[in-house]
Amino acid sequence: MNMKLRLNDKEIEGVLEKDFTLANALQAIQEEYVGANEVIAGAWVDGEPLTAERLSKWKDRSIEDFDEAHIATEVRNVFASNGLRIIAEKLSESEGEREQIAEHICQGRGQEAITILQSYLQLWNTAQQTLGSVCRLMEIELESLEVFDQENNGGPKAVPVIERVGQLTEQLEQIRGALEAGDLVLLGDILDYEFGDLTRQWEDMLKQLAAQFSPVE
Repeated sequence: MNMKLRLNDKEIEGVLEKDFTLANALQAIQEEYVGANEVIAGAWVDGEPLTAERLSKWKDRSIEDFDEAHIATEVRNVFASNGLRIIAEKLSESEGEREQIAEHICQGRGQEAITILQSYLQLWNTAQQTLGSVCRLMEIELESLEVFDQENNGGPKAVPVIERVGQLTEQLEQIRGALEAGDLVLLGDILDYEFGDLTRQWEDMLKQLAAQFSPVE
């Protein structure tokens, strides 16, 4: 019995052939049903999200091994915009983590601070990866993107996005140096005095870029 196939909650037929693997099925859907201005936003097989790990394990299996696949597509610019807004929200939420790390350091709880720091730094890594992925998706050079800051006199000032990326890279290098030196006091100072403003700048930058790609009505 062939696997049932649903695309955006609608069942489709006549796409799958009996000898298809899961990878063949996904390729057929991409070629026949996903428009040039669309992307596959999500995929579920037998109710399980099709993560990269699962795809690697399942891609060569016959579609007869599965009962149902559900594919969701989205317009390219909307998908990119939503991804940026999600990361901006997560950066805002990360302020609590940053404060916890600083507090642990201040109280001499170094191991607790490092444990939280790992997930905190992973978020920043995800933010950079998301920005790069969006540029590739939208076929835009990172160097061409700009956002705007409000100067003290109230006028907007254009800021290259690549400049913000460079600032983040510099601060992450400083964190790495503090960790390698075992200098938790310096680590706390960097998080206190640099990452508060940096977080707000990146949150605003990602929201501005999201609005450029897909304005919220």
